[in-house]
Amino acid sequence: MPDTGYWYTYLPLKQLGHEVYWYDTVDPDEKDYNKIVETFKPDLIFCCMTGNPHITPHEPWESIKKETDSGRTKTFNWFCDDTWRFDNFSSKVCKYFNICSTPEPTYIQRFKDIGYDNILLGTWCANSEFYPKIKFNNKKHEISFIGYPTPYRKSFFERCRLPIKNVYGLTNEEMFGMHSNTKIGINLTTNDNDLQEKTQMKQRMFEVPAGHGLLLTQYHEGIEEFFVIDREIITFKTEDELVKKANFLIKNPKVTKKLADLGHKRFLKDHDAVKRLGKLLEEIRTCQ
Repeated sequence: MPDTGYWYTYLPLKQLGHEVYWYDTVDPDEKDYNKIVETFKPDLIFCCMTGNPHITPHEPWESIKKETDSGRTKTFNWFCDDTWRFDNFSSKVCKYFNICSTPEPTYIQRFKDIGYDNILLGTWCANSEFYPKIKFNNKKHEISFIGYPTPYRKSFFERCRLPIKNVYGLTNEEMFGMHSNTKIGINLTTNDNDLQEKTQMKQRMFEVPAGHGLLLTQYHEGIEEFFVIDREIITFKTEDELVKKANFLIKNPKVTKKLADLGHKRFLKDHDAVKRLGKLLEEIRTCQ
């Protein structure tokens, strides 16, 4: 099953009218990346590199650096986890690429401070084309969280004692349907892989509004760049605040629907995959 990069990046790029070659860094059809470049002759190499050979064993780092150094092809990387991987990953490999993006508004300056100026804000998106259109009042689930129940998440939800339906292990199609069938979608921004338990931008912040649900998210600095808090989404900083706000929203479905409508409208305007990638490609095109 392709990951969301296929649904949220490859397919929207084709929808924008581009000829795109999908190189699967897990198990590519053609493992010689140099051969692909010579045959396909891309204008842009659009990457989302992990630096983890256990997850993506076929990331062609040296081939991409060769293209960057040659100047014949623009190379771009979409970073995902800068709040906890900037020091040991992003800052060390960004110069392999002509241009990079970060999902974190507050990290733009961090890149510039290390002498990397071609840094763009390229936060998460989702592709609404694959989310079933379900009327708000017909949604099956009142409140849910889609994600593996890590020890941190499990403990957090147990302490809250809210009627949260936690589902995981879904196919992409099942995930799209679950988001679309939920009135209130919970998001936790704390990353369990980070020993300091810092918060970060999450893709789920955009998937919930894509499914026309109300995003109820743990606060993370920078979310104001993308949604208006208390108008398009609701945030919380403590467990008590989550419980109070969740119970209010459950008891006031008209308020929940109004907020979900506004969040979905903002998503379609600015964060749908075609909109996000179209804007990003224009910024890449004009970046020197």
